[in-house]
Amino acid sequence: MSEPGKTKLKTGVFGIIGVTALGAVMMSPALGIYGNFGPIALTAGIATPFIFLMSLFITLPTAISYAMVSKEIPSSGSAYTWLWETMNPYIGVWIGWLLFGFFIIVVFLQPLLFGLFFNDFMRLMGVEAGYGFFLLSMLISSSLVAVFTYRGVELSGKGSLVDLIIQMIIVAALAVTIIGSVSRIGHLDFTPFLPSSSSHGLSGISQALIFGILSFTGFNVISNLAEETRNPRKTIPLAIVLSCVIVGVYWIVVSWAYIIAVPIEEITAAVESDFIPVVPIAKKYWGAGEILIILTGMIAGLGVYLATVLGTSRVIFAMSRDGSMTSSLGKLNRRFRTPWNALHLTFVLTIIFVLVPSAIFGIYNTYMWWAKAVVFFALIVYVFVSIANPLFYYRYRRKQFSIFWNGIIGLISFLVNAWLLYKAFFVECWKGNWATGKSVVVFAVFWMVVGLLYVIYLKSISPELFLKKAGYLDSNNEK
Repeated sequence: MSEPGKTKLKTGVFGIIGVTALGAVMMSPALGIYGNFGPIALTAGIATPFIFLMSLFITLPTAISYAMVSKEIPSSGSAYTWLWETMNPYIGVWIGWLLFGFFIIVVFLQPLLFGLFFNDFMRLMGVEAGYGFFLLSMLISSSLVAVFTYRGVELSGKGSLVDLIIQMIIVAALAVTIIGSVSRIGHLDFTPFLPSSSSHGLSGISQALIFGILSFTGFNVISNLAEETRNPRKTIPLAIVLSCVIVGVYWIVVSWAYIIAVPIEEITAAVESDFIPVVPIAKKYWGAGEILIILTGMIAGLGVYLATVLGTSRVIFAMSRDGSMTSSLGKLNRRFRTPWNALHLTFVLTIIFVLVPSAIFGIYNTYMWWAKAVVFFALIVYVFVSIANPLFYYRYRRKQFSIFWNGIIGLISFLVNAWLLYKAFFVECWKGNWATGKSVVVFAVFWMVVGLLYVIYLKSISPELFLKKAGYLDSNNEK
């Protein structure tokens, strides 16, 4: 049994601005465009703004479900704790396993993107950059992120807000330049907001939605910071919805500007040549100012790297504290009150599963593969959170149960996420080749099965674990 207070994170660190900024940085206004604009355009064509618009509408019901549950159960374990309390500990631990997979893979993506931009920067400086410079970028990015995360989230919150402001200004400035330039010659085109403009019809839209949803994955890191937030029952729900709406509207407008900047053929050609298409767009409209896009990409990569490490370490900490992971991962540093052992594990796994695959398959290919896996796990968790929203209120807050906010919103979220999971992965990805399609689905299903085996294993060695509540509510007392 741990000493009183020894397993509590530092409280009162975040206010509404700080926690909303971290959620927005996790989605990253810059990387949402830099990393996903090209792949979306490759399959949906000029319908890219429509994909971001549709992704926002798909995400909002899930975000609201997160908000509805998190305001009643403010826990760093988020969906893991909610499903434990709402359904049963077996499902909770299994969801925790999937959350662990989701968050750790999201971490993998960030040094990969930072490395791609770092190599672009070195090439702009006239240096032939390859895997060696990628290793250097990994050392730089991981060291900087470690300084902030090991010392505590107070530094992380401040850094995230500054990072968010910088990247949003630069990305928007390029969009304004494009709109101004195009409007002067009278060629503003609004057809990209129509689904009929998709290059490959419904199939192209469903494939592009994988990367549209990927852009929004990350808002849920806000719920993992509940224990460190001031007045979390009000702050966390508001921050979740605000971050999604602000960043989503931003992407819709900016992606429209970028898609009308150059012919779609130039964008798809850049993607097929492993270039981030926003860079040549910036070169066309800003000339040497393209360096600002590269630097913004690096800054954004660091910001999201930091936010994802925070979220991942909190999930590991929560599971360890509750007994579903080894207790050593639930220990906090005495001085900074941060989960150092959980952070150790996060950084070690990141180094291994970033450096090894990228050395074999290439940096960009490794990013694309892990990105699809992230969305698969996100959709599975979203489906269960959609169930938790009405079920929790029906079982424990029946007087507060709302037909609309709990019932209808929960049902919409469930149906949309389940459809997208089936259509995007078990239909479209499964039709693809082994390397970029089927292998992602096989890996994700394998991870889910391993999670079930893990639950069975825990049941055999610690049956008492599944007899206790996580401790965030009393089923006999309705508020």
